[in-house]
Amino acid sequence: MTQMIQLETVTDANWREGLNVRATAPQARYVAGYEPVLLVILAKSAVRAGGVDWWPFLIREGVQVVGVVTVADRRSHDGSLGIFHLLIDRHHQRQGLGRATVRRLVELGRHDQRCRALRLTVDPDNASAIALYESAGFTVMGTNNDGELQMTLPL
Repeated sequence: MTQMIQLETVTDANWREGLNVRATAPQARYVAGYEPVLLVILAKSAVRAGGVDWWPFLIREGVQVVGVVTVADRRSHDGSLGIFHLLIDRHHQRQGLGRATVRRLVELGRHDQRCRALRLTVDPDNASAIALYESAGFTVMGTNNDGELQMTLPL
């Protein structure tokens, strides 16, 4: 069954809805290290971490917020959009929502004529996330200074 999800830009009117999105205890270290993850996302957006614009999103299934994610706009640097802090709430996992979100993010990149690739990093111990990204066509291109796998999907 295909999940219908929407990416909704975080605004001053809806940001509180994303504060309840939580990881399971074992996966928290993979996502941000701090919870609520949305606050990490909003901090990066506010300070323009890495010198890029960050697009924070709530992930909705219908009217319900089921997750959060942010996209780093690196199109002027290397032609890519970066996917960071993708988290489906612990109560909504194992329902295909992560896969549906990745598909939606790929669509977002493909509809942007300035985007040549999607990029992300993932902890090498996070086997389920690696499998998810590989199933969407991402490939490992190396590791970063933190030992995380760098994955890319050319568009």
